[in-house]
Amino acid sequence: MVVKLCKSAVVTLACLGAVIPAVANVEPGVKAFERGHPSSALRNWLPLAREGNPKAQNNVGLMYERGLGVSQSYPEAMRWYRLAADQGLPEANHNLGLLYYSGYGTEVNDREAFKRFRAAAEKELPESLYMLGLMVYFGKATSPNPETAMQLFESAATMGYAEAQYMVGYLMQSGDLGKPRPDAAFVWSKLAAEKGIELATDLNYMTTLVLDEAEQARAQQLTDLCRSSNFTDCPK
Repeated sequence: MVVKLCKSAVVTLACLGAVIPAVANVEPGVKAFERGHPSSALRNWLPLAREGNPKAQNNVGLMYERGLGVSQSYPEAMRWYRLAADQGLPEANHNLGLLYYSGYGTEVNDREAFKRFRAAAEKELPESLYMLGLMVYFGKATSPNPETAMQLFESAATMGYAEAQYMVGYLMQSGDLGKPRPDAAFVWSKLAAEKGIELATDLNYMTTLVLDEAEQARAQQLTDLCRSSNFTDCPK
């Protein structure tokens, strides 16, 4: 089975998006952005960013990264992200980490990406918990450690992050942590598949090949319980 690596900040829901905090005085720009008016959003954020507002700086960085309302420029995106990250904004650290991880506007730098994801993960940003988990699992800038990776994926999964839910299911099925647990893998892959993760659909099908009908029915009950408990009562 192939593990999906999200290397782009382009799609927020299906992959790992650049986050736009919608708080306080950046709110008018957020609303303009959501209405499809990036130039108006930029007019709101840019003065705030120049005044040192880290949320506005992060959002201006996003606009430069995507070329929305301004000419696309990874160096400018990195400059604005760094200004916000230096003030401790987790979203900015995450977005910088993605650029270093993917090599957009810079050389691929796993060590710097790991540093940025870890800083954001310490503030419980689910996107960064997931990316840090991938780096730990594959041994990028650190030694491979499936157990630690699983802890990171579980933290993001219980926040409802679909990619992490898929990885929890993947590790439970793969045997990397010991004997495979297809019933638990069924639960997490089903939850991720419901959110549009295609590989999770494939994984869920694989679990049904080793579970009989009664076991599948029980696994579905566990899935329903996990979902209804807002991911607090789930297989671990």
